[in-house]
Amino acid sequence: MLHVLITAFLLFALAVPARAGQREDIFRQAKAATALIVAVNEANHSISLGSGFFVDAKGLLVTNAHVIQESTRLYVYVRDQEVYRAPDVAAVDADLDLAALRVQGTWIDHLALAAENPQEGNEVIAVGYPRVTDILQMGFTLHATVMPANVSGLVQGQSRTKGRAAGFIQTTGLLNFGNSGGPLVRTDSGEVAGLVVTTVPYLERVKDRSGVAIGSVTMKSGISYSIPAPVILQWLASHHLLSWPSPLARTQRPVTPVAKPEANRSFATGHLLQTIAMVLHGDSDLLKLAIHHYHTAAESWPDAPCIARNLGLAYASLEQWDKAVQAYDKAMALAPDDAELFTDAALAWQRAGRAEEAAALYRTALRLSPNSRRTHINLGNLLWDMDRLEDATQEFRQALVVDPTSVIAAYNLGLALEAKGLREEAITVWESFLAQAGSAADKESAHSKMQEGISRLKTAIPVDLVGRLNSDSAK
Repeated sequence: MLHVLITAFLLFALAVPARAGQREDIFRQAKAATALIVAVNEANHSISLGSGFFVDAKGLLVTNAHVIQESTRLYVYVRDQEVYRAPDVAAVDADLDLAALRVQGTWIDHLALAAENPQEGNEVIAVGYPRVTDILQMGFTLHATVMPANVSGLVQGQSRTKGRAAGFIQTTGLLNFGNSGGPLVRTDSGEVAGLVVTTVPYLERVKDRSGVAIGSVTMKSGISYSIPAPVILQWLASHHLLSWPSPLARTQRPVTPVAKPEANRSFATGHLLQTIAMVLHGDSDLLKLAIHHYHTAAESWPDAPCIARNLGLAYASLEQWDKAVQAYDKAMALAPDDAELFTDAALAWQRAGRAEEAAALYRTALRLSPNSRRTHINLGNLLWDMDRLEDATQEFRQALVVDPTSVIAAYNLGLALEAKGLREEAITVWESFLAQAGSAADKESAHSKMQEGISRLKTAIPVDLVGRLNSDSAK
């Protein structure tokens, strides 16, 4: 009898750490497979932050449609250390509020989608990036957050745009905005039970000591809803993106850190802060925080050109030109074949008042990439400022050859011809461009400037009353 009790005790003692170890692996795997998605809308200077998770080793990422819709630029931050720009959009369904992106990575940690709905009472964790801007402003590096929750059951709701009947998983647990698109992971199996789609706030009336209402405040109800994994599986299968049923995730290898993870994480944090800052018209506080993280990354990753380059851009955005020049100088030494980098550096030299050095850098950029419209335009503007009008005219002509639709190149070429006294030729350039542009000519201010320029030339108004278009951001 004693022998039996000892054996039972040993089995129990060994089972507890085994379950604990499995739980740690599930948490670790879930965080590694969850990514931050940043969607930028350059037209209205807005930014959307959401979460997503990988469902296969080839980089298929699932998120909410509302996270990426109306964006003009997308970034995906993987394992808080790697930044992927412009992922492929594989499918979007606004009604189901689902989107699938494809990221090209060497190894992608991923999660399995459960083929069945969870049971009431199942313990789950929601993984994502809630309140990430607040965290970054406090000086922390980018990191995913795990929030525990419990499944309350399946409920019927409505689809996002068409109002059709749709099932959702209801959970209790304090999730936050930014969890949208992230996985709801079962802690017993590591499978994804659902994709977080919304959290429910409520208004709480605030009263003074005498009980008189003085206002209201938005509170968290602790109730959230997720799109069930079987729905996601069916949707992916209908777009031929993933087979049904889902392959098991247990074939994945353990999460292995990349070289110098602190440097990569600091770089990714700086990149995110800088992206947000530029959308918010160059917010100086966020740019300064980005610079801090870049310097931290550079201490342990000194030979990374991406760090030096982004430092140059951040300093340039703050108009700290001497520091920008220094950062770009290092970046060019580390990446001597990057034409766009040389163009960015030339602009910093130009703003620092070092025109000859800037012109030489623009020339180097054009040797590396002769068909860069942006470089030709910027060099043309610089040469004009250096009183080399003939050379400037040639650069604007070449920019228009490279891109016949470039309104900036056409407008500045007309101005240069006008300055040289070639008014008839300037009118011809502008009228030909406007005729080619058609109805679009009425929609942009640059087109309007050409029309005004034609009227000005025909009435002989002096050229020195007008200026060239700013071409620093021409892409």
